[in-house]
Amino acid sequence: MPRRSLVSSLLALGLTFAPALATAGEGAECTQGKLSLQTVIDKHLKALGGKERLKAAKSYQFTVVATEGDTVTTTTVRRARPNLVRHDTVTNGTQVAKVFDGSQLWMVEGSAAPRRVEGEKNKVMAEGAFFDDALLDPKARGVALAMDGVEEVNGAPSFKLVLTRGSTTEVRFIDQKSFLEVRRIYAGIHEGKPYNKAITYSDFRTVDGITVSHRLKWEGDGQHGEKVVQDARYDAPIDASIFKLAPPRS
Repeated sequence: MPRRSLVSSLLALGLTFAPALATAGEGAECTQGKLSLQTVIDKHLKALGGKERLKAAKSYQFTVVATEGDTVTTTTVRRARPNLVRHDTVTNGTQVAKVFDGSQLWMVEGSAAPRRVEGEKNKVMAEGAFFDDALLDPKARGVALAMDGVEEVNGAPSFKLVLTRGSTTEVRFIDQKSFLEVRRIYAGIHEGKPYNKAITYSDFRTVDGITVSHRLKWEGDGQHGEKVVQDARYDAPIDASIFKLAPPRS
């Protein structure tokens, strides 16, 4: 898989992770913009639909159209608890499926037989396959969480949250008015090379009681593009068999 494609997968999967100033859930009293770190997190989760609704969701599926230069890609993503993920992608007529069955990443290109994807790519997929966002339980995910002041995004002030795990950093910008995430920046090392990407979120809509961004623009590594969600649903029935792939018997 090309490096930029893998990093795009990182963005889509929402991996989180730079030096923490305070850790959520441990009495952090950091006050940036007059609100504590935990208060910002609580208000953000409420804006998304509330902790109870987020934790009650059992499955999520959406179809997104991505534009990168002259290339248009349509992807249907299906996710189910606790960590099942399937991406079915069509690019210029070429079909590719990526499936994480809870422990193993599989890839199917066109009519070829499924093949295992090992090493770092499997690890990345596993880390991003968790159904719940890291902010619901950062400690359980091994994520250090901090607030690092306030910055403007699209002319409006936003709280800057920094999530850290190992050598990987994720910065989320939470709008002070809506408490929705309006921008995210990723930085880290993949296969010995540094990467840095940013996503801007907009067009927020309520889907089955949960707020979802339906348009995002990304940039990084000299590339840029846009993704538009065409359809999204929570808790629609998903056949568990779609997450089970295996190579043909020899």
